[in-house]
Amino acid sequence: MASVLRSATATDQGPVRESNQDSLLADGILYAIADGFGPGGEHASRIAVEVLAAGFAAAPDRDGLVGAVQRANEQVFAHVSASGTSSGATLTVVAMFGDEQGGPMAINIGDSPLNRIRDGVMCQLTDDHSVSGELVRAGEITREEARFHPHRHLLTRALGIGPVIRPDLFDLDCRPGDRLVISSDGLFAGAEDAEIVVAAADDEPEVAAQRLVQVANDAGGSDNTTVIVIDIG
Repeated sequence: MASVLRSATATDQGPVRESNQDSLLADGILYAIADGFGPGGEHASRIAVEVLAAGFAAAPDRDGLVGAVQRANEQVFAHVSASGTSSGATLTVVAMFGDEQGGPMAINIGDSPLNRIRDGVMCQLTDDHSVSGELVRAGEITREEARFHPHRHLLTRALGIGPVIRPDLFDLDCRPGDRLVISSDGLFAGAEDAEIVVAAADDEPEVAAQRLVQVANDAGGSDNTTVIVIDIG
């Protein structure tokens, strides 16, 4: 049975952006990051995690989590429609359910990645719902080329861009000794994967989270950076 041994969070506006449009949630077995975009991105991400938390608290099971994500989109879409702005948010969620509830699962929409570090090797578990992410999966560009692609920030799926969403849902492959890292895409905006793995390797999750934010800022900090580090026990 996989369960959370330790966890830590960190978030930073970065040296370039005028505000932090990221929001995070780390509460019990539920962990999530929403990365807002557009003029109302800060509000969109906050709405997303607040609605997610409330919905899951009311129904803390798999069906409840899926429903909470759908309601998060409905509320973000309503906010965006009322404000008349082209805003929205990504959302990546990890729920560490016990075996009796089917085991850990993840839900994501957008390009805030969930990575697993196992035996020193980092593996991205989520697909980026972006133009560059689609090109990588089609074999037209490499992951490294996607990092600098001119359309890397254009999302193909996100909260708030329509009344109905198609998030990815999957069982989470994790075991004792693994470290999970949920992050906004700002972590990968300039830093190399090797730098990120080194920063994430610190024994203490709190130190690793702070070092990851620092690595992103040292690489230019062109975006907000938010991370959640989860050690599986």
